[in-house]
Amino acid sequence: MAVHMDRRELLKSLGWGTVAAGAAGAITSVVPAWAEGAVGQATPPRAGIPRITFSRASLANGIIPHSGETSMELYHNHPHFEKEEIVQPEDIRLQTRLTMRNHKEILDWMGLDWKHVVKVTRFQKRLDESKQIEAVMADYFRDSWPPMSVYEIEGLSSPQARLEIEMWVVPDSEAVAKYATPAPVKGLASVLPRPEIVARTGYAPGIMVSKDMDLVFMSALSAYPYKVDPWNPGEFKLPTDPAARGALATEHLEGILQAAGITWQHLIFRVSFTAPGGGGVNFGAKQGDWRSCSTSLRVTESGVGVPGVNVLYQMTAAAPRRAQVTKGPLPGVEPLLVEPGMTLAPAIRVRSDVDLIYFSGITAYPIDVDPWNPGSFVLPQDTAAQEKMLVDNVERMLKAAGVTWQHVIVLDRTGEGAAFSPMTERMGSWRPCRTTRVVPSGVPGAKVLCDITAVAPRKA
Repeated sequence: MAVHMDRRELLKSLGWGTVAAGAAGAITSVVPAWAEGAVGQATPPRAGIPRITFSRASLANGIIPHSGETSMELYHNHPHFEKEEIVQPEDIRLQTRLTMRNHKEILDWMGLDWKHVVKVTRFQKRLDESKQIEAVMADYFRDSWPPMSVYEIEGLSSPQARLEIEMWVVPDSEAVAKYATPAPVKGLASVLPRPEIVARTGYAPGIMVSKDMDLVFMSALSAYPYKVDPWNPGEFKLPTDPAARGALATEHLEGILQAAGITWQHLIFRVSFTAPGGGGVNFGAKQGDWRSCSTSLRVTESGVGVPGVNVLYQMTAAAPRRAQVTKGPLPGVEPLLVEPGMTLAPAIRVRSDVDLIYFSGITAYPIDVDPWNPGSFVLPQDTAAQEKMLVDNVERMLKAAGVTWQHVIVLDRTGEGAAFSPMTERMGSWRPCRTTRVVPSGVPGAKVLCDITAVAPRKA
């Protein structure tokens, strides 16, 4: 079961009112103050649909990541055929409709609905198209808007696409597993609508992860060793040869897989940020016939966010349950390969007997201010000032979710600069997985945005 909280509920939980609860104790949906008066209309969330601040997702029935989808046909050739590329419409509203239709086909195949979606990430080539995109998405998310982060990207997996959307879905029953195709690894299954034509896809549209599997979250993977700070590398020299950088990235990933006791076939989700110059991992050669969920993005070299790196990956794997070795912030959470002085955890293993908490992208905007209609509020232009305000907002949201900085397991920072220091101070000795990217966020005027995943003890 997923519990969602919107902006109004967050304000109430912080002392400005009382949180409404349903008969079973689940948080009910309350409309934000800036969205009152238009509930139930198929319009963008800013005009009436509650924008969820965070969702709490139980892993009691497993979890299903969805690959990043564009307006291309769900199954298409890899590498792409030009004739398939050009069938994508120019109208961004039609592109959005086709993209959402692809996700709907995956949900329908599993007997699920939009209410089961607990996290959405949108990648767009033009942020000025957000209003049109959200107007279409609102036809699907009619009751509430799941936690969502939006980024502007140089290019997507398809040159003609201007929108790519990825999702994480939590089923409310183990029965959905019967609609998935068993994978080479026990506990995983591919979600393959229209199985008669799946040979045309280069990725899995979705993957069903059993409740008996642990999840392994990873920090951004690049050619830099995890114990080296790319902004202060000391004696480490990054190779200029792309093949050498790719070999280092492969070695680092294999180290995590070994520490987790898993193989390349246990990878379930990968987001690739690729700039000209190469230096990536050859996943096809390592994974064989297995296809993980995938989102492929093209960025400028500066957009990767790590000095001298042309390819960066964000990944999640699944692993057979095992006894916890290293102590984390609560039972069932285990950092991997952490050494003294590290600024991050290379990977964190999470058992399915805890809950995940997904937060919407957090910026410096106060929680009670709509960034698209801020009224008299003026966001400071100084990045450091925004960073400080963002950290304060994170603390408020963690408190509303009933967790602390030590429960954060994934911290993605997007925007100007590379400062994590204000957050590191709040975390004490705890180090979550983290990623730094330099691409524009989808929030007006926000120079810094953080996308956070946390854990919490399983709710009864």
